[in-house]
Amino acid sequence: IPVFILAGLLVHCVFLVSIFDIYFSSPLVHGMTPQQTPLPPPAKRLVLFVADGLRADSLYELDSNNTSQAPYLRGILENNGSWGISHTRVPTESRPGHVALIAGFYEDVSAVAKGWKENPVEFDSVFNESKYTWSWGSPDILPMFAKGATGDHVYTFCYAAESEDFGAQDAAELDTWVFDHVKSFFNSSRSNQTLFSALNEEKVVLFLHLLGIDTNGHAHRPNSREYKENIKKVDEGVKEIASMIDNFYGNDGKTAFVLTSDHGMTDWGSHGAGHPSETLTPLIVWGAGVNYPQKVTSQFFEDNFLKEWKLENLKRLDVNQADIAPLMASLIGVPFPLNSVGTLPLEYLNNSAHFKAESIFTNAVQILEQFKVKMSQKKETTLSFLFTPFKPLSDSEQINLLKKARLYIQQQKYDEAVSLCKTLINLALEGLSYYHTYDRLFLGLSIAMGFVGWTTYVILVIIKTHTNLIKTVQTNNKEPTVLFYSFAFVGMTIAFFLLIQTCPWTYYVYCLLPVPVWYAVVRELPVIQDLAVNLLPLHISQSVGFLLVCTLGTEILVFSFFYRSTLTIGLLVFAGWPVITQLWVQAKRTALIWTLLCVLLAIFPLLPVVGREPNIPLV
Repeated sequence: IPVFILAGLLVHCVFLVSIFDIYFSSPLVHGMTPQQTPLPPPAKRLVLFVADGLRADSLYELDSNNTSQAPYLRGILENNGSWGISHTRVPTESRPGHVALIAGFYEDVSAVAKGWKENPVEFDSVFNESKYTWSWGSPDILPMFAKGATGDHVYTFCYAAESEDFGAQDAAELDTWVFDHVKSFFNSSRSNQTLFSALNEEKVVLFLHLLGIDTNGHAHRPNSREYKENIKKVDEGVKEIASMIDNFYGNDGKTAFVLTSDHGMTDWGSHGAGHPSETLTPLIVWGAGVNYPQKVTSQFFEDNFLKEWKLENLKRLDVNQADIAPLMASLIGVPFPLNSVGTLPLEYLNNSAHFKAESIFTNAVQILEQFKVKMSQKKETTLSFLFTPFKPLSDSEQINLLKKARLYIQQQKYDEAVSLCKTLINLALEGLSYYHTYDRLFLGLSIAMGFVGWTTYVILVIIKTHTNLIKTVQTNNKEPTVLFYSFAFVGMTIAFFLLIQTCPWTYYVYCLLPVPVWYAVVRELPVIQDLAVNLLPLHISQSVGFLLVCTLGTEILVFSFFYRSTLTIGLLVFAGWPVITQLWVQAKRTALIWTLLCVLLAIFPLLPVVGREPNIPLV
């Protein structure tokens, strides 16, 4: 029995780890060539405000007096800039959110376990491509981009980690610290010629990470006075910083501003999941190279936010969070981050049709570079006769689309060029996903075979040791020897194919696991035969009843993925099991405890999953 338990523990550990290899592996690739728009950019510098934990509705909504929590930013989106909603991905945490914003890349779900400054980003970013980046804010966010950059041109100014106190009297002081230090930084540059010269360079990024809203949201909830007051303070701070920067540069009109958030927050002060309150974040862009507000008579979105926010007449330009990175890169003319999967949102740009066409063409080439590297990697680790390429984007099709797009640009057919480049981007993104999940079916089948084999073996062991459904079975000594060599040959064949394809060592574990498991099952073939002989005489009604019970149980488990309350039905059936099977008579005390515990457990699937909404009747 101890060997059986240890084997079971090992098998289930393999099953658990396999999930991360199959579904949560990083799609990151290296070896691409940087791509940069050949035309001069509209802005020399970019200021990025990230209001951590700011929900879209909290910024855009009006109060009962029809006034905004952020009057300055409201004025910007109504008179000076473009606005929309940035749609984030799960997990809605700070690290993946900032990586998507600044690198244009969605880290895999397991990235939240990587930590922060101890694990700098392993890929390119807008900061890395800039001439200089100065950043102010949390020690949890800034260092990972500075340490992940090549060279020494990303500078960070952080407050002490102890300042991030969720129980503090006023977490908005974290944002005040950032605004004050940015002001003193610019003031000090007037007496520091080296710093002054650096600030007047092109391709400069200023990053203000504002953590106060997130901290107040956790401590007091997003509908609290503290959260809303913090939004007002951020609005005032953004106004002061924007005015100061414009004055510093003599109102040269070469500064672009971006305000957004890494993630939202639920009504009960949490984030990380996929509720709209967590995934919908604000995006306001203004300044050099950015479109002015676009008046519209009607626009359709599935949500009803436009009416609630009284913004029906201003064009709402929604983007995916990763699209912001290429937008920032385009505004200041730096190469698009190498691992970016964002599509440049052209509607935010106020520039010539030629500039837009060249920018989206560069965007397409940059994503296509990743596709080529990904395809090459997969081709090298797959036998030629087994390799199945992504047919919609063959080598000839890539060349054809690129040539056609370039020709359209040369002929000044910019709309056609933009349309073709967007098609190419979509195909390249589909191809990236195709090659990233290339081995998923193969690995999934291996794990499924191992799981089914192990489940079958456990059932056979239970039948053999804890039931009287079979007689004592005599084992044949010759047969196991033949079986052993047969399964050993299968195992060696699998290992050989994995070896010549230079697969990772984990693939050996996943693909070879079913071999010993099914060997153990086949060795119990006499048990299966004896069980079949004993079950055949059963009346057909008993067999049908047994199958119906199994089917019903399976359906309940499947439905529970969509409706948790169905688990209550299954648990209530379990509660009545001792009564139905007459176990109640044999062991009354045990049966009573079993029934009570099942009924108690049946209550929990009926309770809400998460949340802290008041429930007066419960009290």
